[in-house]
Amino acid sequence: MVLSQVEVTGAEVYAASISDKLMDRGHNVVVVSDTLRVPTRAKYIPLPLNKRRLYLQIKHIFRLIQIIRENNIMVIHSHSRVSCKLSYIASRLCGVPMVYTAHGHHHVHLSKKLFPAYGEYTVAICENVRDQIIRELHWDKNKIEILRNGVDGSRYNPVHVQPAVPTVSIIGRLSGPKGDVAYKILEEICITNPINSAIKINVVGGMVIPERFQKFKDRVSLSGFVGKVSDQIANSSVVIGSGRVAIESLMMGKPTIAFGEATYEGLVTPENCETVLRSNFGDIAELGSWDTSRLGHDIEAGLQMGKIPEQLYTTICNSFNLDKVTDRLEYIYQSIYSREKYEIPVLLYHRVINDPSLAGKHGTYVTTRQLETHLEYLHKNNYTPISFEDLSLIDRFDKNKKYVILTFDDGYEDNYTLLFPMLKKFSFKAVIFMVTGKKENTWDYLDEGRTFPLLERTQILEMSKYGIEFGAHTMNHVDLTKVDIAEAKQEIEGSRQALESIIGKKVNAFAYPYGSVNETVKELVKKAGFKYGIATVVGPLAMHEDIFNIRRIVAHPDTNLSRFARKVKGDYLYRKARKRDRDAGSVAAKDVSLTPVEMNSSRGGGKRRA
Repeated sequence: MVLSQVEVTGAEVYAASISDKLMDRGHNVVVVSDTLRVPTRAKYIPLPLNKRRLYLQIKHIFRLIQIIRENNIMVIHSHSRVSCKLSYIASRLCGVPMVYTAHGHHHVHLSKKLFPAYGEYTVAICENVRDQIIRELHWDKNKIEILRNGVDGSRYNPVHVQPAVPTVSIIGRLSGPKGDVAYKILEEICITNPINSAIKINVVGGMVIPERFQKFKDRVSLSGFVGKVSDQIANSSVVIGSGRVAIESLMMGKPTIAFGEATYEGLVTPENCETVLRSNFGDIAELGSWDTSRLGHDIEAGLQMGKIPEQLYTTICNSFNLDKVTDRLEYIYQSIYSREKYEIPVLLYHRVINDPSLAGKHGTYVTTRQLETHLEYLHKNNYTPISFEDLSLIDRFDKNKKYVILTFDDGYEDNYTLLFPMLKKFSFKAVIFMVTGKKENTWDYLDEGRTFPLLERTQILEMSKYGIEFGAHTMNHVDLTKVDIAEAKQEIEGSRQALESIIGKKVNAFAYPYGSVNETVKELVKKAGFKYGIATVVGPLAMHEDIFNIRRIVAHPDTNLSRFARKVKGDYLYRKARKRDRDAGSVAAKDVSLTPVEMNSSRGGGKRRA
């Protein structure tokens, strides 16, 4: 997490909150910033990024490179405009992917258009930030999404007790544009249109109270940040603020007036909530207005409101849910890292034969000689074959490991007679997706009178005890997208039950026959209790992007050693997709869509570093 902060800001609170959540999930997190006043368990390394002389910026870049290498950083997440540029240069020099969270308005100048240093992906905290970046800086709209500030709602429970004296609190920094906002508010409610003198006015913010605010000292209580901001909110009847202050106030059920650096939005209600969110409570707007003529009326309305409506409270809590924001960020980190670095290749095999006359009508086989060449290559090049059961136990992005998953569909007898001895020779694991309702293959035969036998119960049990994972593949190898829901449900659940009765443990993975899958079938597989759904050559390029549509790489009869080496390299699918896009004349952005999907257990264990 790279910031350039000299005062407490929403970006700093955001980064600290996200850091602690990521650490709860097994990541190592390092925060680099000028200062860090918000508590976090993350490792903090001070670096005065706000000192912007050219020779200092060069020095900062080299220090960032040193930090990246010393701490084995895998993803850089930048949170400010100054840190973004320096982080981008360091990320390019280190070959580390970078995410940028845009917290505010961007100044437009030629260097930003020519040198859009936002890394692999940009997160904007509201619609107005996103729209300005796309409209004025021409950044790729396919690599930008809205992800609001994550706030831990459990720390800001609604407060139903009102202070004995009606109290309006203005909370925020008293320097820069936010200081101008606070000054404008006080001029309005103390001088231009004074509010009822029975209403107490608190101004909370800033490490030092600027001299110009002293003119209000006879009417206003002026203090720096004393104690927790939540305590100041709790002792307020109405809160005036923007950004994170407004979010926390609303989460505590307090009537809140949104007035930010860019515009006056007024009292937040269910009716104007969507507009208020677009500007992050007034902080970002293209054509904003500081017209405070409604302020006195809004304060009175807020005092009468007492507590915010339930509909508004629910909207705010859902929009800024810290767990959901962390889920999404973790998803983005995995996506950009796998696209830039490595994804575990999942290989698809079927039959293993030692006689070409046994090839079958579909040609879904490899020869024993061919397969042994593949396994020998993996062994010599230090690959570790794992199962889907292992995914929750390993860090799939471990730089010191080269993982691969070897899968075999249908469960042919030759998987026992020919494959099994080779796996034991190299001490390798594999995954076999078993058709459980048949004793022989009826979909890939030599002729009408000769089929291929499937594994028997004793063979399955012996292979399972060795460490081979068995996954379900329906009972009768039906196309689940072409049968009714009741039959599909029986095929899915029946195959799982049959396998579990043999091996005596839970079956976690299901492979779709023919690779045929749709949303209905995926939902049936989820409800049947599977953790993973395995496709063939369709689905996202990164495993976590849809763990119920995991894509595989097919080993064909003509997959010689050089082709096999390319397929297990870890970036095979991405190179193939980029080549496809170049050949089609399309933009690479099509390959980096980060469509939100369920993540569940795809994270794996071990330590990750953000």
